[in-house]
Amino acid sequence: MRQPFEKVPTVLTAEELINKSLRESMEAEVSMPQKLPAIVKAKRREAARIKTAERISAGYLERLVKSFPSIEKVHPFYRDVLEITFGVANTKSLLGRISRTCRVIREISRSSISSLKHASTPGEAARLRRVFMGRLSSLIRELEDDLIALSSIREKMKDLPAADPDMPTVILAGYPGVGKSTIVRAISSAKPEVRSYPFTTKEVIIGHFEVKGKRLQIVDTPGLLDRPLEKRSKTEMLAISALSRLPGLVAFIVDVSESNGFTIQDQKSLYDDLKKTLSAHEFLTFFNKTDISTPLQIATAESIFGSCTKMAAAKGEGLEEFIKGVSEALEKIKSKNSNSN
Repeated sequence: MRQPFEKVPTVLTAEELINKSLRESMEAEVSMPQKLPAIVKAKRREAARIKTAERISAGYLERLVKSFPSIEKVHPFYRDVLEITFGVANTKSLLGRISRTCRVIREISRSSISSLKHASTPGEAARLRRVFMGRLSSLIRELEDDLIALSSIREKMKDLPAADPDMPTVILAGYPGVGKSTIVRAISSAKPEVRSYPFTTKEVIIGHFEVKGKRLQIVDTPGLLDRPLEKRSKTEMLAISALSRLPGLVAFIVDVSESNGFTIQDQKSLYDDLKKTLSAHEFLTFFNKTDISTPLQIATAESIFGSCTKMAAAKGEGLEEFIKGVSEALEKIKSKNSNSN
């Protein structure tokens, strides 16, 4: 699936667009018979310059708006991220102002070309063209803040983590040091992609793996799903809301050895917290680092979490069972959703 914001072109600044329109309008050429009166030549020449400036400016702005994905049709994952980065309502208003400016440019172009018909001298024709260009420049300068904002939205949105919002997804959760990134790198068929969300400095690690010919994705979000609710900022909570739009399940990883500095009870508290935060998702729990855990630690973990698949991800142990467990769970979720529909 193609990232919907990839097709938005580079956004020119107001001055860049004005200069481009002026330059190309003055380079516009019109083929005319030599015997035409000077005033007729002047009218045709200035009309061509006005039309060229209109085509360059209004045409560019229209393409810019049309290249922006429909906010109503875009996947909720992307819509949530857009809401966090700039605001859906603000974005709609911004695009609306650009569209209105396009219409005004075309209107004053038609009006200026109509006025050219009444010009009595080449100088008057040139003056009318300069008046048009002045109005055009003013209109574009009024869009300066909107163009800067749109450029910022484009830069942030096009660099979103390349998670496919329609692909069955395993979202990894658990305290830092439980082995989540080790699991992503171990089971991914290719080098996982590491990117930051546009509204945080948090990196998102995304890998893909195949089970029986079906492609699945696995996501680790360091800094988001690894601490209690009360310690997260509003922005981070919105980021988690966006993540919740990805279809699939949450794989909660427990460091049974407690070598990451968090007790099993601490990890159970985080698990309970995340169950409330991501209540729409199924949860599957895995015990990691069982190779360096004591029998007492394993027994304690089982008394708290129940019987779970045991792993030693750093050694590659239990990874097949992990893949089998999450793929079967995803199949059940898919079947359940299909039956409910």
